[in-house]
Amino acid sequence: MLRDPGVSVSWLYKWIDRPATPAQRRRAELDAEVRTRFDASQRAYGSPRIRADLLEAGWTVSVNTVAASMRRQGLQGRKPKRCKG
Repeated sequence: MLRDPGVSVSWLYKWIDRPATPAQRRRAELDAEVRTRFDASQRAYGSPRIRADLLEAGWTVSVNTVAASMRRQGLQGRKPKRCKG
């Protein structure tokens, strides 16, 4: 990486040691909350239901944001059983 033109050693260490951005902190908090809600549902709820729970708790998130969080963590809700008529 240091062999690329325009990348100095000081920039690299500045980049490595930088604090987390507000978006990264919020994403980490959301991931933790999604994991908690998913485990509380016995690993059954999908992103729409978890989003509804988060909205009740005061979060402002979309279904796609919750789905991305679940995808990052490898979480997947159970599919509902269908009637085999």
